Amino acid sequence: MLLSNVDPSAVELGQPLPPHGPHAITTHMPGWKTAERFRDRDASLLGQLKSIYPRFVPFGLSATLCQTIAQKLPLPEDYKCVAFVSRDAWASNRTHALSELRKEKRLDASELRYHVVDLAGVRLFVVAFPRLKADAAIFQWHHGGLGFSTRVAEAFLPHADSLVHVGEFPDGVGAPEPTFLSEGPSHRALRGRIASLVMRACASEHEKSVGEDDVFLFQTGMAGITRLHEAIKRLRAGPTVVFGPVFHSTYHLFAESEGGIRHYGRAGESDIDDFEKFLSQGGSCAYVFTEFPSNPILVSVDLMRLRQLADKYDFFLIADDTCASFANVDLLSAADVVVTSLTKAFSGYADVMAGSMVLNPNSERAYPALKQAVSSHYHNELFDGDAAHLLSNNKDYLARCAIHNRNAAALASYFHSHALDPASPVARVWYPPYSPGSGHLGAFLRKPAAEYPAPGYGCLLSVEFETVERAAAFYDAVNLFQGPHLGAHLTIAMPYNFMVYGKDDPELHAAYGLKPQQIRISVGLEDEEVLLGRCAEALKRMAEPA
Repeated sequence: MLLSNVDPSAVELGQPLPPHGPHAITTHMPGWKTAERFRDRDASLLGQLKSIYPRFVPFGLSATLCQTIAQKLPLPEDYKCVAFVSRDAWASNRTHALSELRKEKRLDASELRYHVVDLAGVRLFVVAFPRLKADAAIFQWHHGGLGFSTRVAEAFLPHADSLVHVGEFPDGVGAPEPTFLSEGPSHRALRGRIASLVMRACASEHEKSVGEDDVFLFQTGMAGITRLHEAIKRLRAGPTVVFGPVFHSTYHLFAESEGGIRHYGRAGESDIDDFEKFLSQGGSCAYVFTEFPSNPILVSVDLMRLRQLADKYDFFLIADDTCASFANVDLLSAADVVVTSLTKAFSGYADVMAGSMVLNPNSERAYPALKQAVSSHYHNELFDGDAAHLLSNNKDYLARCAIHNRNAAALASYFHSHALDPASPVARVWYPPYSPGSGHLGAFLRKPAAEYPAPGYGCLLSVEFETVERAAAFYDAVNLFQGPHLGAHLTIAMPYNFMVYGKDDPELHAAYGLKPQQIRISVGLEDEEVLLGRCAEALKRMAEPA
């Protein structure tokens, strides 16, 4: 398939990026009105979707497995369920389901049913709930990322008739031990691959190398963040301090956890000054978390200054490198832990989910405590079929990342030139070197090497227009795939802030840069000229009389 020849306008609403398949994690939702309907959970739109990111909600094969399990359990009428491989997901999911933050869909404890089933040699922990309150009942599937994949469902569904109902456990108490998922050769190979990428062409010398046993794998990127958060909270009290924008599920996870969140959205020097003052006056901090650079506006904090504060005030420093990815940045000189959504550029083909957590053995103070806290509670929840597929996808990782860098830089330069024109509807572009804090990235870029001669900043940029109306006009005009996801083989656009925060404190998030008139673009592997031409055509159409 010649990617530059794929015409997004020929793909129907609700279909995934081609090539289509049962494990696709994208959905094409063309047009601003469609984005608004998705944001508002328009039932008629949701019914048209043939695919969607399966961490949002059980969908496709995973939904079929959940429905099959529900049919075999003694549940009240109009109940549905989700299932987890881990027993501990019950308690944390229950806390969120009963929270006042669920508003009108908040559940009463009496509405939740807890069952255990054995299926295909694996124990599943089922939580059932009223169908009309499903959105409030699946926090740890949606935001925590602790659900199971479509490949798990594909493997288990043929064995559905042999399902064993172990029993119901009121309030989730007294359930038997979990079995988790078995590991295969792909797990070790995947850990080795990640360790080698982390140590490839490092930006600076590191005394100790990351080993396979420093790499932990998870079924989604959010599951890695969730499990790390739980591990740190076993060691430290206090808030999670966040610098810069972060993925909305990460934000919700921290905000709703014990200790809460202290958020410095702009991530500028004055924010670090304020944080340092807070610490000097006795303020507590369990750990600092930052995306480096951040989704969706590629802001970068002064990571080395945070490292200095971490050493002085004894907190952990965690960095998420998903946007730039292992190929481009080496964060071991600053971060105690690096978390990555392997679903994105690492996979690159939008048909598998996974996440990783890399503990930094060079963090002499943090490493022993974190290694014990993580490993003592770690059990495998990444399906072997997903690990094998991810490993296969990753074979051309560096080659793909080089194209991502090229295409994103080309589009950023193009839109920046328009932003300099007072007559243009483009207000600014968010991508290094144009995003705040871009100067902090240079020290962490990997050294050029024969296999990867030009490290860069990854696949993601955002284009800001003068008004929401102008952004909508561009979005309706541009012939790109449209919907959630980043790091894929084809370019995807999305009014991320409008869709994610448009009804959730939009003014709060706009104050630190996340404005509804921004269009997020994740470049794919198409020819640079094709992408530039499509964007130029969209701007031209905006200028034409209605």
